[in-house]
Amino acid sequence: MKEPIVFQLSGDRVFSEREKAINQFYNKRYFGEVVNGKLFLSLIEAAYLVEKGKIMVFDGEEELSFQELVELGRKKDDQFDIKLLVYTDLRDRGYTVKSALKFGSHFRVYRRGMDEHSQWLIWVVPENLRFSPNDITARVRVAHGVRKNMVMAVVDEDNDVVYYKVEWVKF
Repeated sequence: MKEPIVFQLSGDRVFSEREKAINQFYNKRYFGEVVNGKLFLSLIEAAYLVEKGKIMVFDGEEELSFQELVELGRKKDDQFDIKLLVYTDLRDRGYTVKSALKFGSHFRVYRRGMDEHSQWLIWVVPENLRFSPNDITARVRVAHGVRKNMVMAVVDEDNDVVYYKVEWVKF
């Protein structure tokens, strides 16, 4: 097994300046973003890669466990756990998963790397979430406007994920 690559915590992200990290994670598997020669990963990406044994994350001299990364994520986002669950499910199925905040959703998903436009916008919701039809309408409208499919990833109390495609129907 390859030695995990070391990343440093920086606010709500982690980073590595190692070229190996950029090649292994960004160029080959489309994790994170490269800014000024550094690879930055979100806490969700970092937690996923720590759990898979691919990276180690340090806060100064102290190595952070998977659970400690999850705790950090929870402080910034009360839905961190279910978003990580959906992210992990999609990544494990071979999809490339990126943030979709600018589209009003949680993730945008690519079928084959990033050589094409993303096909789906994913909105992660717990099964007991109460929302109005306008919440769905707004997301479907944005997805339609950027030529993507709107998908609700509903997470139940057993942490099972069910995906629902939501679209306009014209009569």
